[in-house]
Amino acid sequence: MPAAALAQVPLGNGEILILAGPPGSGKTLQAGKLGKKYKIPSISLASIVSDHLRSGRGIPEPLRAGVASGELLDDRTAIDLVGVRIERPDTARGFILDGFPATEAQAKHLDRFIARHKLPRPIVLVLSAPDAVMRQRLQKRGRADDTSDNIERRIAEFHRERAFLETWYTTQNSVTADSTGDPSDVFARIERALETVFARRALKVR
Repeated sequence: MPAAALAQVPLGNGEILILAGPPGSGKTLQAGKLGKKYKIPSISLASIVSDHLRSGRGIPEPLRAGVASGELLDDRTAIDLVGVRIERPDTARGFILDGFPATEAQAKHLDRFIARHKLPRPIVLVLSAPDAVMRQRLQKRGRADDTSDNIERRIAEFHRERAFLETWYTTQNSVTADSTGDPSDVFARIERALETVFARRALKVR
């Protein structure tokens, strides 16, 4: 199929992209590049939480220590925070989600939003890397909370999140891009991976 045909259904046409990847995979950087190219917002649960922590709003005190160490938020808090954000007008052309949904309850909430707004089923893009590379990246960045136990927990959480997303949204709507190497090379892999999904959809319509 010609490259031009692969790009007929780009992000920015009401598409929702769910971006998954382990800590250190460059999700934030790549989400920003995608958002800039397709002129859609990149919505990171971690960034929303950080903003609320700075302002003192919305995060119960008992959760603060857990959030600081990278633990997952409970469903109610995550849904409340992301739910408000995705209802803003700037999401009308589509948006990128980083860190949400990670559980069945969160996915059901997103599904209700999609049904209400008559949007296409989300695309799941997984930024992958071997576990050994993930460990090396996290050890190298040297954050205080990057203990051996936390690193192993985050890697395990990534694998659970990936399995959940690919099951919930099906492999038909899921693609993987290698997150190792130069960020510009990773971005090129991401675009090729997205073209694969768009091509699948075009063939399905036919």
